[in-house]
Amino acid sequence: MPKRLVVGITGATGHIGGQLLERLVQDPAVEEVRSVARRPLAPPVSGRVASPLASPLGNPVAEGGARAARIVHTQGDLSGPAARRALEGVDVLYHLAAQVWQSRGPGGALEIRTANLEGTRNMLLARPGAFVFASSASVYGAWPDNPLPMDEAHKARPNVECPYAQQKLASERACAELAGRWVALRLSAVLGPHADARVARAVHAYRLAVPAVAGAGQALQWLDEDDAVEGLLAAGRSLLADGDVDGRAGGGAGGGVYGSVDGQVLNLAPPDWLGPGDMAELAHSRVLELPRGVLVGMSELMRRLGVTPFGADRAALIGGPLAVSAAKAYRLLGWQPTKTSAEVLVEALERDWHGSPRNRVSRALT
Repeated sequence: MPKRLVVGITGATGHIGGQLLERLVQDPAVEEVRSVARRPLAPPVSGRVASPLASPLGNPVAEGGARAARIVHTQGDLSGPAARRALEGVDVLYHLAAQVWQSRGPGGALEIRTANLEGTRNMLLARPGAFVFASSASVYGAWPDNPLPMDEAHKARPNVECPYAQQKLASERACAELAGRWVALRLSAVLGPHADARVARAVHAYRLAVPAVAGAGQALQWLDEDDAVEGLLAAGRSLLADGDVDGRAGGGAGGGVYGSVDGQVLNLAPPDWLGPGDMAELAHSRVLELPRGVLVGMSELMRRLGVTPFGADRAALIGGPLAVSAAKAYRLLGWQPTKTSAEVLVEALERDWHGSPRNRVSRALT
């Protein structure tokens, strides 16, 4: 009988991590889920799990089950020794935790670096059997000369205003340095019913106007939260197929149905992208075009005043086209998104953002 898995997850108190956790605890191939986050886990939400369900190993998912008995949750700083001990030696670790926005104040820059880069390095030192890292398409940077779409061979050039993107790229390099079996998934912007209320509110502001940088050729993609979870699970499935959970060679040639992803960087995104005019049409609004310096400066001022949690770091990401090709993920994982960018955005615009979770802390640490 195959050994049941001990799976680790960080960021289970956040948007995508919460969705992934519910999938894992229902999986009969999983014996235990070890979670680390700075906050306590939220209770399961009705309707949170996507359908149809598939386990990380491709088995049918069990209905019901003693959820709490299968989860071991540790509250703590991801860069600390307690977090590393809690996840030491798990069969596969899904690392989703990140600080998305830099907090205000003199310690903000050090705080986000510690959470994102040092936290990732500490999780790698837990020596999991396989490491699935949730990176971001923002590592490519939004530049006017970006091709449409970009594949993984395109040079990553994070915008200087976006420390989150810079630290995601540095964390990918840490994976290559410290991990055994690993894969990094560069996700485009993710939306869905469980998105943070601040993100949902910002999307709803498109009903008033869609901001754009004059002459930048903006292009954005919106990935459905369930499609993002499916991509993460598919990556874990492939890494586990590269060798059995006892560390013996296994999985046959290529380590999976489609091919090995060990040591790979993969984009996860829908096949379409939207320009400012497209988004304004879907939102029944208009495009507000401003010079880049003005838009970035205004956004940063609003962040400093506490109006929004994001400022120049996110405004910079509309400074040029930022759309990627997921053809490599389709080829190696067999992953196919079920929704287009347009469909995801329309659903977000029609959804009542007041029902979205706050994710409870301004630092966005998950």
